[in-house]
Amino acid sequence: MSLLTPISLALWSYIAIAAAALAVGAYIIKMRRRRFEVPFSKLWQRVMEQKDASALWKQLRRMLSLLLILLVLGLILFAALDPTLGATDRRARSVVVLLDASASMKATDGKPDAKASKASGAKASDAAGAEERDAETRLAHAQRRAKELIDSLGGGDLAMIIQVDGQATPLSRFSGDGPMLKKVIDGVTASDTPADLPRALGAAADALRDRQNPLIVLISDGAFPEAQLGLASFTAPTSGAAPDQAPAAPAAGATRWSDKNLATVDLSGIDVRYLPVGQRSDNAGIIAFNVRRYVANKAAYEVFIELQNFGSDPAQRRLTLYNGATAVDVRELTLAPGQRHREIYRELPGGEDNRLRATLRPVDGGTTDPFPLDDEAFALLPARKKQKVLLVTEDNLYLEGAVMVYDNIEPAKVTPAEYDANPAIAADFSVVIFDEHTPAQVPPPPAHLLYFHPDKDRSPVRVTGVIERPRITELDETHPVMRWVGLSDVNFDKSAVFAADRDRGEAVLASSVRQAIAVAKRDGGRKIVVFGFSLPAPGRQDATDLPLRVAFPLLLVNSLDYFAGDEVDLLTTYATGRRERVLLDGVQGSGEVQVTGPDGKRSTAPVLDGQATFYASRVGFHELTTTGAEPLRLELAANLASPGESDIAPASKLTLGGQALAAPEPFTVSRSRKLWIYFVLLAALLIGLEWITYHRRVTV
Repeated sequence: MSLLTPISLALWSYIAIAAAALAVGAYIIKMRRRRFEVPFSKLWQRVMEQKDASALWKQLRRMLSLLLILLVLGLILFAALDPTLGATDRRARSVVVLLDASASMKATDGKPDAKASKASGAKASDAAGAEERDAETRLAHAQRRAKELIDSLGGGDLAMIIQVDGQATPLSRFSGDGPMLKKVIDGVTASDTPADLPRALGAAADALRDRQNPLIVLISDGAFPEAQLGLASFTAPTSGAAPDQAPAAPAAGATRWSDKNLATVDLSGIDVRYLPVGQRSDNAGIIAFNVRRYVANKAAYEVFIELQNFGSDPAQRRLTLYNGATAVDVRELTLAPGQRHREIYRELPGGEDNRLRATLRPVDGGTTDPFPLDDEAFALLPARKKQKVLLVTEDNLYLEGAVMVYDNIEPAKVTPAEYDANPAIAADFSVVIFDEHTPAQVPPPPAHLLYFHPDKDRSPVRVTGVIERPRITELDETHPVMRWVGLSDVNFDKSAVFAADRDRGEAVLASSVRQAIAVAKRDGGRKIVVFGFSLPAPGRQDATDLPLRVAFPLLLVNSLDYFAGDEVDLLTTYATGRRERVLLDGVQGSGEVQVTGPDGKRSTAPVLDGQATFYASRVGFHELTTTGAEPLRLELAANLASPGESDIAPASKLTLGGQALAAPEPFTVSRSRKLWIYFVLLAALLIGLEWITYHRRVTV
């Protein structure tokens, strides 16, 4: 008999001690008797004499009741250790089944009869139709092979299932329960992420640590990058000799810790085997899909699409670009074997729909595509409208000239006196720029505000003082306003110093020796950017030479893009299976956001310092929604974008860490019988016996 111990012995011991203490305590409480006062009589003396004569037997009967209760508890606790007969064979193995559920496992490989019909001279259309009807995903094939492996386990063998995709997810504990393991295998679904083999191998190695005859069985199509296959070592590293001993010469092939790659997975002492699945390799797909906006004309876009034919035969495909449901362009292409082809769409006009989609479909009469996941790609481009910008300034040619350069801006100008006389003049503008003027009445949201050198008393961000001749020492390059902006060589005569409060959503953009001179904040439904310095203009003494630098127009366009929500235009697509940091405008501190995937499933993502950690496991459009009085909604697009996964050519043989992996050997046949059910039944029988004896006053 062996104990599988599904829980640790230490935890089991604590539970056993607590249960015994409760049982003894309950027994003591049960022995208490009510006190009755009766009149004294000679008759009662006789009764007491007879009672004293039987006191020893009654004590023994009560002890029998306590022992019976403790025996019941012992049987239940022993059953929790999962006692098993037939597992004493030293050849019994602990097996971790790594079931590949990455994107390439969604490929459909036709069954042999469909291929045979095609090879026997049948018509191409008939063969393609038969192949389509008989298609089976690689994951389904892998699940069948995994269940066959479970059925072949010996009675003493234990298995654990780990799903392998962008993460390593244990789906079961070590168990010899075949039906339960096969049910777990049936529940595996393929994701849209590349496989992270080193992480899965590391998880399996940790699970097998100190277990008898460890074995890892990888069931996959072998579509792993060479870099991942090299991150495995079957040789235990040597840590060196003791200080008082001469260092021993390393054995052949041994690796010292000083020479060891920390990303390498240690598989020393673990047997690793491989079961291949998959047959076809003829795939053509989209491996890159990006969109960028022209800086000078925000109403036009440029699209970049890269395709590749991974098969050994030419592929005829139809590439279609959609803006929403409207087809923008359709092109028919012929891709040579192994060819990479790039398509660039220039000067595309922006539509009302911000969703872009590209599809790659076989031309009528061409070969079928066994991997449809990379035949569709997604991108997001927010709809662009011209911004109406109001300049509240005296004659400042630097500021006016920089604003009038861009086609997507409709500028207007008023003097500070004209604005103060009629603040409602700014009602129709989306952005108001205050140059050396801080009015008492500002336009209400959603109008965004940009200040240059605001007054101390009316500044939207608290001013704590003035700094003479500051030098920019720190820039928040992650903020959209400071993207690609360099201010280290800019001269300033003086600047106001702000006290930014992060709890109020105020972010420091630039500082001089930890003194903030540029701050961005979100105030209700609008955004505000404040610069503490003055721009040069006639009659001003203290200013800066920033307008003479390339950084000045870039700073303005970044600020206007930030107001319009254009700060994520370079992040039009994300790759599945990677963790990305997504800026959430106006969200500060820690918390979480709700993520709604393309399939409608909801999950949460953590938020730290205004950035959400986004992980996409499905291709398509995702929506991030914050909580609070003013929820923020942000759409993201995710694509496979992995040439390694699109190259679906299966590997019949796999080399891991320089060692060729063979198929698993047959397991040792042995019998195994679970005993816990018998102990539970015996405990139930004893509970019934104790109930009968107690109520018949045998044990009381």
